[in-house]
Amino acid sequence: MATENGNSKIDVLAERIANVSKKLDEQVAISKTSVDAALTAISVAKLDQERTVSVAFAASQSAINKTEESQKESNRAISVLQNDVVRLKEMQAQGVGNVAAKIEVKEQSNYNVGLMVSIGFNVLTFLAMIGGVIAAVIK
Repeated sequence: MATENGNSKIDVLAERIANVSKKLDEQVAISKTSVDAALTAISVAKLDQERTVSVAFAASQSAINKTEESQKESNRAISVLQNDVVRLKEMQAQGVGNVAAKIEVKEQSNYNVGLMVSIGFNVLTFLAMIGGVIAAVIK
């Protein structure tokens, strides 16, 4: 009977070990599934990040191009204004057209104000576009 009792204890232990082994195998399978899901999520996030960076870069490049074009236009306008100032100085030095010079100064002043407003709107547009890119990157 002692042998039978010893065998029954061994059988119980073997069954317990088999149950623990089965549970361990199940946990390993669940862990593997979780790790695979996490790796997939990381890959997707990385691809999304790369796309976001590409979009942000393209938007930034577009904004830079628009700013450069705006700067070129501003430089042309400044050049025209400088020529106007030179012409006004020449007219004043010759003593001709005092009234005409005053009118041109007023027109030039109006032009300068219009130019500053235009530059201001370009800067606001640029900032709004950058804000949209940043908001898109944050999402």
